[in-house]
Amino acid sequence: MKKIIILFLFLFSLLKSEKKDVKMIIYNQNFAVCEEMRETEVPSGKTEIIFSDIPKFIEPASIQISFLDFPSNFIILEQVFVSDIFNLEKLFSKNIGEKIEIISKMGEVYSGNLLFYDGRNLTIEAKDKILVLNREDLKEIRFPKIEAIDLKPKLKFLIQSEKKGYYKILLKYITSNINWKADYIGEFNEAKNKLQLTGLITIENKSGLDYKNVSLVLIAGEVKKITGSTSLRKFDLSAVGVREESKGFFEESPVFEYYKYLLKGKTDINEGEVKQIKFISESDIKVEKKYVYIGNIQTYYHYDNWRNLPYNEKVEVIIEFKNEKEPLPSGKIRIFKTEKEGSFFIGEDTISHVPSGEKVKLSLGNAFDIKGERKIISHEKITANFYKDTYEIKIKNFKDSDIIVEVIEKLYGTWDIIEKTHNYEKIDAYTVKFPVKVKAKDETILRYTVTTKF
Repeated sequence: MKKIIILFLFLFSLLKSEKKDVKMIIYNQNFAVCEEMRETEVPSGKTEIIFSDIPKFIEPASIQISFLDFPSNFIILEQVFVSDIFNLEKLFSKNIGEKIEIISKMGEVYSGNLLFYDGRNLTIEAKDKILVLNREDLKEIRFPKIEAIDLKPKLKFLIQSEKKGYYKILLKYITSNINWKADYIGEFNEAKNKLQLTGLITIENKSGLDYKNVSLVLIAGEVKKITGSTSLRKFDLSAVGVREESKGFFEESPVFEYYKYLLKGKTDINEGEVKQIKFISESDIKVEKKYVYIGNIQTYYHYDNWRNLPYNEKVEVIIEFKNEKEPLPSGKIRIFKTEKEGSFFIGEDTISHVPSGEKVKLSLGNAFDIKGERKIISHEKITANFYKDTYEIKIKNFKDSDIIVEVIEKLYGTWDIIEKTHNYEKIDAYTVKFPVKVKAKDETILRYTVTTKF
């Protein structure tokens, strides 16, 4: 009779436990902090309450529970997280020593006690022999029925209550396998050098649980968190839906040394779903288009090995703009250009977190009709650690219009440019930039001599 009463109380508590409010803070490091307000009717005495709608990848040590009706009339005696949910491996382990029946692909039937299973082979003890069988050779394996099977993770609380009551409980925890990132779409108007930029928050839920009617906050930044390595599945964004209602926009503001984006409404974040929510839409962003040539392939000084050094002939196409609005979280920006025939994809690049007022620099690929050549035309070793070199960079322009190419050169040691055909700008201690004008259907040669001391 006692067992029946305990079962009744368990079912009663489970049915009456329901979520009333869910708040979620998702970090772009593949985890989230969740707060759930639950209402549960608790009988008097000692009883067990079970929360079955728990994510698969919850961090047990992060679980916190508190009472919104403080002071409460009950205390928690024990808290248990059940993560060992039912799977094939568990089915075999639970039946070690038990009688099972096997049918092979050839139609042979075996019966005996299961002795061993390693994921590939299993061993059974029949009447007069021991059989070792390969899983791939088997058509069917029959087990005795298991009475209690855990299909989902659970949180169990053993509670001592002074009296029967209806309580509000706040459950807080961290779960992994929920991630977000920013994706941007840009429409480039080359004639006006303007960009229309749309930003989408992309959320992927692989936690093992649906979240409904969520108050959502996103955190951008690098929060220190000690975790094992995680691998994010790649997904096709063309197959997902985009939420575009005005209430789906975010409010951004700083929090500690990071940035938070607060969804103005509420949303559902379902298991296995890739959801996109618009968070920024800006037009007429002033853009500067640039051509950049970095001809040196080596990342070190050549010393006396200077003849016939390989060089890069490709000239990079870059667009640059200043972020005048709210901070932009890290993500990928895809750029399109509209022509008469349609909208053409012209390149993409990733950005790190961009504060307000910072410049955004996007490398979109290499120019088709601009080429570069780089060679050393003179090398002299003056002393054991003192050298003089003359470099020649040729820019060929096959376009119908004049262009300016920024030639970037890496220098080494203590250097001094003693001769030059073009003016330069010092970028840092080992980098200079030469703006080189090239007329349409023409070429320009940049030549400079530099001394290097090590």
